Amino acid sequence: MRLLLATAEFHPTDRPDIQVLFGQALPAQGIQVDLLAVTPSPGPAPWSGGVLHGRQPRRGGARAALATDLRLQCGLLGEALRGMDLLVVRDKPVLGLIGWLAARRAGIPFAYWMSYPLPAHHRWLARRNDLPLARRVWMASRGLLGQAGLNQVLVPRSDWLFVQSQAMLESLRPFIGAADQVSVVPMGVDVDALPQASHDWPAALNGRSVGVYLGTLDRARGLEVLIDATLRVVRQRPDFRLLVIGEADEPRDVGALHDFARLRGALPWVHFAGRMPRARALSWVRRCAVALSPVPRTPLTEVGSPTKAIEALACGIPVVCNDQPDQAAVIRSSHGGHVVDLSAAGFAQGVLRTLREIDAGHWLERSRVAREWIRRHRDYQAIGAQVASDLRICQSRYAQRRMQEQSIR
Repeated sequence: MRLLLATAEFHPTDRPDIQVLFGQALPAQGIQVDLLAVTPSPGPAPWSGGVLHGRQPRRGGARAALATDLRLQCGLLGEALRGMDLLVVRDKPVLGLIGWLAARRAGIPFAYWMSYPLPAHHRWLARRNDLPLARRVWMASRGLLGQAGLNQVLVPRSDWLFVQSQAMLESLRPFIGAADQVSVVPMGVDVDALPQASHDWPAALNGRSVGVYLGTLDRARGLEVLIDATLRVVRQRPDFRLLVIGEADEPRDVGALHDFARLRGALPWVHFAGRMPRARALSWVRRCAVALSPVPRTPLTEVGSPTKAIEALACGIPVVCNDQPDQAAVIRSSHGGHVVDLSAAGFAQGVLRTLREIDAGHWLERSRVAREWIRRHRDYQAIGAQVASDLRICQSRYAQRRMQEQSIR
């Protein structure tokens, strides 16, 4: 099989569900994945899955990039779909409509891949009073058009629908056309490709019990809870330190968590590492004692599949998280940590309990069990095999429908 993947992310991207699942796991299952994406870097950007159809964006920010993306999508009506067996459009609710029409014209099945409720995110940005009015209007229009495209075409009329979580599936159920043409594909991890523990990390963390948060630092994440939890933990465990890897995606939120920690007087116990390549970040995670994953229960995050918990378990360290559905299910099923209240007191208690378990030697066997659970259920090789099977079913059913339609004519 040869499929074309049109993705919202720029290429190259650090997202493992693109680089590993589509770039490695599906090709290992005999499916060539050609990639259609915007490529901001002027240099070569290799793609391991197949052929790269890339184009550099116009200058001028997000709108110019969207115009470039539109030109790429219109190219679906021409060269890009020749010789393809299937089209997959990922997280492009407005421009995905062009792909849907192109697939119909080319006579190949169309699959929509929804890893994030993008229209809802755009509408949320449109309600932020701290953003310029022009951007809020732009986000509102994208959100309304995107939601209409999802509800009326992409969700009910795709030949196959891939969603990120069971919660996302439930949120879309009123619009789904055929329940047997939907797959839940949560985030995964390439267990065998995880880096070794780094020897290059801050000297101030040596000999400490380090809790790590890896991810975005946007204000909407409510990460102040980790700062206040750290202040509670160090009262009983003066050797504890919090390592924060990442930065805010929203420009107006950059540095906000650092400023909060400074105002709280927590900087002696909190180390901000900033952004770093994912492999290096995970090599630091492997040296930590416990991973922390607070995810607020909002309409945007409720349907997600956080990677922090599964990556930490794959690295062999326990996780303290709150009850966001997907990550809570992972922790409870794998016995890989503790699910706590999303509060400073809840996370502090979870960290202290986990450190006591580590000190008593209880984590060694649980680490092995949790890592094996991740390999069976969240390793991209296992996920890739299931996705490949679904894609082949999609292709086969589409071919049968075409034959039936032709026989009727």
